[in-house]
Amino acid sequence: MKTVASRMLPDVRNIKGIKTRRMIKQERIKADTLDLFGDEPPAELLTPYVIAPEDQARVDELQKKYTNRERNIRRCWNRVQLYMPELMQGPSHDVLELSAAHGGMLEVLRHYGHNVMGSDYANMVSKRNGEEMRQFRKLNDKTFVRQEDDFGLPIDNADWPYRPICEAIDLPMTIFDAGKTPYPFDDKSYDYTMCFHAIEHYCHPDDWMDLVDEFCRITRKTVFIMLNRLVPEFRAKKDYNEAFTTFRRNMRDYNKNGFRCQATFVHWDSALGFKLMATGD
Repeated sequence: MKTVASRMLPDVRNIKGIKTRRMIKQERIKADTLDLFGDEPPAELLTPYVIAPEDQARVDELQKKYTNRERNIRRCWNRVQLYMPELMQGPSHDVLELSAAHGGMLEVLRHYGHNVMGSDYANMVSKRNGEEMRQFRKLNDKTFVRQEDDFGLPIDNADWPYRPICEAIDLPMTIFDAGKTPYPFDDKSYDYTMCFHAIEHYCHPDDWMDLVDEFCRITRKTVFIMLNRLVPEFRAKKDYNEAFTTFRRNMRDYNKNGFRCQATFVHWDSALGFKLMATGD
C-alpha cells in the first residue's frame, strides 16, 4: 500500500511579508535536523572534516551549510529514519547514491554496515560565460559542451566539487556524467539506488523517466528519488513546469521494469519523494 509522509509548513509563495517568509524558511531548514526519535548519530560522524591543506581553498568555495559535517550527518540521519528505516537493521546491502555530494547519506549507511558507493561529476547548473546549464539539455545531448564547471575549473573525470570532503571521509566514488546513459554499472549491481535533490542537474524533466528506467536497470531492490522544489525561474518556463508535473504523476503511478511505486513523500509542501520497490515479477 502506498503511504504519504509529510512535514508540511505553509507555502512561502502565499505568505506576505519578508519577515514571515524568512521565519517559515528557517523553520523548514530546522525541520531537516530535528531529533525525530531521541537517537543521536554516532559521535565519530559528528567531528569536523579534516581537509588537506592544499584543498582548503576549494572547500571554501562550497556552500557553507554543506561543509558542516555535523549538520550534514544530522540531516542524513533523519533521511534514513524517514525514508529507509529498513536499512537501520538487518543484513548488509550494496548501496549507490547518485550525486553523493558531501557523502553524508553514505556515511550513515556505512555506519550500519552497508557497502556504499557514491557518484558525482563536475557542477554545471549555473550559467558561466554564457554557457548552457545542464538542467535544460536533452539526455545524451552530444551538442552540450562546456569547458569549465561552475567553479571555473576544467571539466574532466578527475575532479568534482566535493572531492576533498569525499577523500577526507574515505568514500568510494565513481565519477561520470549522469546525464548520459548507460551508466558505468552492470545490470542489478546495487540493492539500493538513491538520488536526493540531484536528478534536476542531469537533464530536462522530459527525459527524467528514461533516467529512472536506468536507475531500475542497475538496481535489485529499491530506488529512492527525492526532487528539489521548482524554483521560480523554472516554474515560469511552461514546458519545464509541465514536464516536472507530468514526471511526478508518472512516478506516483510507476509500474514497469519490475518496479512499482510503493510510497510517496511530501517535502517542503510538495509531493517530491518516490520509493520504487522490486515487485518480484
